[in-house]
Amino acid sequence: MAEGSTGGPAQAGPPPTPFHHLTQNLARLGTVGILVVMLLVNADVAGRYFFNSPIPGVPELVALSIVAIVYLQLAHTLRLERFIRSDVLILPLIERRPRWGYALQALHHAIGACLCGLIVWFVAPSFVEAWQEGDYVGAAGVFTAPKWPIYLIVTICSALTALQFARHVIRDITVVLGRMPPPPLPGAAS
Repeated sequence: MAEGSTGGPAQAGPPPTPFHHLTQNLARLGTVGILVVMLLVNADVAGRYFFNSPIPGVPELVALSIVAIVYLQLAHTLRLERFIRSDVLILPLIERRPRWGYALQALHHAIGACLCGLIVWFVAPSFVEAWQEGDYVGAAGVFTAPKWPIYLIVTICSALTALQFARHVIRDITVVLGRMPPPPLPGAAS
């Protein structure tokens, strides 16, 4: 079995594009964020235990970081077909009646694109407001962190995920129209 750059099985699918590299690098940044949060939480616990002195702002930073990490990894996870979904209906339909299955999957992906677009629509104004008004979390004089970077990450990464959903819609419709063979099913042995 071939190994991919992440140490796992090589991924079948479309060749890497600049969009793929962008989403992959954002996902890597999210992974770095996980490591930073782990170090921060461990340092906070050690500070509480050994010195009876917690690091100010750790709960706020962890809460903000979790949101950022999730959104940073969304588009790349979707591209790799590892997005959470129930395959109870769709995979058997794709196996038995591929055109119907891919048509239903195109609808699913179109709904995903619309939902991510709605996130952009509703979060972008919050980004602008947080940027202009200097909104922050924490207690003034103890610890504060600006909210706008999180809103920016959610806005940009939701837009990228919507674009990835749209790319899947195009792929699914191309399969339905018979202009390309169906790609390997997620989780199928190669």
